[in-house]
Amino acid sequence: MGAHLYADEWIVSVTDVTPLARTIHAHVQAGELDAARQLLPRERPYPVHHGMPAHLSR
Repeated sequence: MGAHLYADEWIVSVTDVTPLARTIHAHVQAGELDAARQLLPRERPYPVHHGMPAHLSR
């Protein structure tokens, strides 16, 4: 059941970020850390639902 849900329902898209990773890596290698940071995707907090085991929400 779990693999079916994961493969067919939970994954909504897959994005190839290889070109972006290579660009960020090139900036890091060149010492251009601010330029590399600006290209990183924004992180969003994952919503934790009430009742989720405490060890998963740390």
